Amino acid sequence: MNSYIFPIKAAVLTFPFLAMLIAAPFLIYYYRKYGQLGKLRSLILYSFVFYLLCAYYLVILPLPSISAVAQLTSPRYELHLFQSWHNFINQTVLQLNHPSTYLPAMKQSVFLEPVFNIFLLFPFGIYCRYYFKFSIGKTILASFCLSLFFELTQLSGLYFIYPRPYRLFDVNDLLHNTIGGTLGFVCAPLFTFFLPTRNELDSESLEKGQRVTLLRRLVALVIDWLVISFVSTILSFFSSSLPTRLNDLLNYPFVSLVLEVIIYFMILMYFWNGQTIGKKVVRIQVTENGRDHIRFSSLVKRYSALYFLLYGLLMIFQFTLTHLTTTNHTVFIAYVTFGLLSLGILLLFLFNLLYALIRRKNRLFYDKASHTYTISTLKKEV
Repeated sequence: MNSYIFPIKAAVLTFPFLAMLIAAPFLIYYYRKYGQLGKLRSLILYSFVFYLLCAYYLVILPLPSISAVAQLTSPRYELHLFQSWHNFINQTVLQLNHPSTYLPAMKQSVFLEPVFNIFLLFPFGIYCRYYFKFSIGKTILASFCLSLFFELTQLSGLYFIYPRPYRLFDVNDLLHNTIGGTLGFVCAPLFTFFLPTRNELDSESLEKGQRVTLLRRLVALVIDWLVISFVSTILSFFSSSLPTRLNDLLNYPFVSLVLEVIIYFMILMYFWNGQTIGKKVVRIQVTENGRDHIRFSSLVKRYSALYFLLYGLLMIFQFTLTHLTTTNHTVFIAYVTFGLLSLGILLLFLFNLLYALIRRKNRLFYDKASHTYTISTLKKEV
C-alpha cells in the first residue's frame, strides 16, 4: 500500500509548483476565449492536473538508484496479451464455491495489478466525457495514448536516465488502462450528475467575461512586460553600435523605463486604439466615454500616473531611507517628511488596489486620473 501512498504524497507536495507553471497558459486561453476562468472551472481543471500528476507518479515512483537498475536481469517487456489473465487463473487462491477464498484472492498481486491499472485511467474517462466532451471513440483513443505514454516512459528507463527499464513494459497494462478509461466514460454521468454541464460553464464564463477583472488586467500586463523585455534584450545586442554617451544614458533604469512606457504604452497603444499585445491576447481595451478612438493625452495621463509617479515615489522613499544617517537636523527632518509623504502615497495606492479587489471594482486610481475605462472586447455569443 505504501507504494501507492508515496507517489500521491509526492504529487501533493509538487502540485503547488506545477499549478503555478500551468496557471498562465490556462488563464490566457480562457480569458481569450471566454473572458473568465471561473472558480468551478478552475477547480475542475486543477483537479484534472492533480489527477494526471498522481497517475504519473504512480507509474514512475519510487525511483531506484542507477547502480541498482544497472544490475537488474528481469524481463524488460511483456508482449503476450492476456498474460495477466493466465497468471490470475494459474496463481489465484480463488475458488468460486468457497467464499472464504474471495478476500485472500483480492489481496493477491495477480488480482490487484489488473484492477489497479483499470482504476488508474477510470477518472480520465470521466474527465474526457464530462469536461472535454469526447466521444467514446476519442476517449478510447486518448486512454490508449495516455497509457502508451506511461508504458514508453517505463520502457525508456525514464527517458534514458536509467541504463535500462526498472519497470516492465506490459501490453496488458495498455489493455487494462484503456478499459479503465472506457469504463470512466460510461460511468461519467453517475459522478457528474449534480455538476453543471460544460456548455453551462462556458455560457456562464462568457457572460461574466463581459466584466474585466483585475486578474485579467494583470495577465495582460505581465504579457506586455514580457514582450517589452524580449524586445529590449534583442535590441541590447545592437547597443554597441550606439554612441557611448547615448548608450550610457540608456543604461539608467529610469531612462529605459521612460522610453519603454512612452513607446509601448503611449505611442503604440494610441495607434492600436487602447490595446497592446497583452490586451489583445486577453481581449480587453482601454477606452474613453463618448469617443471611438482614445486620445493620446489620456494615455499619457494614465501611464504617467501608473509608472512615472509610482517609480518616482519609490525612488524618493529609497533615497530618504539611505540618507537618514545625516547629522544635519534640518536635512534630517526634510528627509523624514519626504519619506513619509512618499510612503503615504504608496500606501494609498496599495489601499486602492486592496479595496478594488475586495469590492470587485476594476477601476484603479490611474483609471480615474485619466478618465479611462478598461472594457472587454469579447462578443456574447460562444
